[in-house]
Amino acid sequence: MGTRVREKWERVAEWGGRLRHPESGARRSLLLILKSALAATVSWFISYELIDATSPAFAPFSAVLMVQVTVYQSVIQSLRYVGAVAAGVAVQAVLGLSAGPDLISFALVALAALVISRWRVLGHQGPQVATAAFFAFATYTSATSNSDQVRELGQIVLLVLIGSAVGVAVNVLIAPPLRYRSAEYGIRALAQEIHDLLDAMTPELGEGAPDADTTKGWRDRASRTGSLITQSREGLRTARESLRLNPRPWARRRRRHLTFQAYEQTMEALVRMISQVAAITRTLDQRHREDEDPDSDTDTSEDTEGSDGSDGSDGSDGSDGSGAPRESGGSGDFGDPEASRGPVAEDPRDPEYAPFLRGYSTFLSSVADFTEVLATLDEDHLREQADRLGEAAGHLEECRREIARTTDDHGLSLTDPTEPYGVLVVEATRLSEECRYTAEVLSHSADEPAAEGR
Repeated sequence: MGTRVREKWERVAEWGGRLRHPESGARRSLLLILKSALAATVSWFISYELIDATSPAFAPFSAVLMVQVTVYQSVIQSLRYVGAVAAGVAVQAVLGLSAGPDLISFALVALAALVISRWRVLGHQGPQVATAAFFAFATYTSATSNSDQVRELGQIVLLVLIGSAVGVAVNVLIAPPLRYRSAEYGIRALAQEIHDLLDAMTPELGEGAPDADTTKGWRDRASRTGSLITQSREGLRTARESLRLNPRPWARRRRRHLTFQAYEQTMEALVRMISQVAAITRTLDQRHREDEDPDSDTDTSEDTEGSDGSDGSDGSDGSDGSGAPRESGGSGDFGDPEASRGPVAEDPRDPEYAPFLRGYSTFLSSVADFTEVLATLDEDHLREQADRLGEAAGHLEECRREIARTTDDHGLSLTDPTEPYGVLVVEATRLSEECRYTAEVLSHSADEPAAEGR
């Protein structure tokens, strides 16, 4: 019993610690709950105590719906919500007052309301047309005279206006939400995913050719990044939107360096890197698939699509325009088995494959180091991090050149579709280019403070 009580108090203490962090999800959730409760209470007071409405619950219900994650969404959704409710009440007013409160009249109201709810202008608030029409019909049937019916229908619209106005006012005046850091968190999440996958791959590749189960595991893991990419892009959209109509006078000044354009460029570069890493894992795994079925043709179609669904030609034709490097540089020889530390598992079909992977492991390790810096991206320390990213990008480019030298020295074919070298070399080139591009974007942002409104 004592252990369980202690664990509960530890969880409470941990939750309390998260509340002290301004950007924590626990603090944002608590603030949203408190603001929603305040908006509902004020709306109920106005509708019940001041107006003495017949159905006062419409106001607090509307107020809670309008305390959105951003001020901009609160304003936009409140306009759509009021429009949807007004449309539903209008349908009931026209059809109900003319046809009477019978089943046929209700069927006509439902049909008309559901048709209007499909109107794209109303967006997510479209279903509220039918909801308002049904409530209006119920209110209409309980009224005793035409004047009471008109008054009750008008009161519904008034209460929704009151609730929406209170909800928006509370969201604007009390700690208006500012979510620009969510773009930063999205970049961190993508970079961490790339780092973790490469960190798992490099030790295995350093030992030689990994087995089929290992490469399949990498391939499956790389293919499960779609939801993370979607969440990161949504975080960027929310971050950009949170500044729109935000009354905080310091909201824009707080962003010292990074513009949302820089955030977007960095995020999309990471998305492309995920696609390139996925192509590498497919290529490594495809070699085992070919060994299991040597009579089958090489499956290259799958390797042309990244994990985010984008078209990414593997460029294994080896031409100058394909991105395949044909240069030498750096020191050492990653393709020399004598230079490898420890035993290397050789591929019986191609004795050069395992030594090549040893050098490739070094390159991927340098990419992992690069993404490790991005996984801790912090605008407050951007200058220091941009310098580290520049150094890491330079180092991984040296490793890429060493891979190119290995392929030249050992005469490894980049054009043979049955060999993996072409795809692996091209994807290494693309990864190096994306890392260099990302480092340049962040370095430029660190040198030029962000202007307001960008």
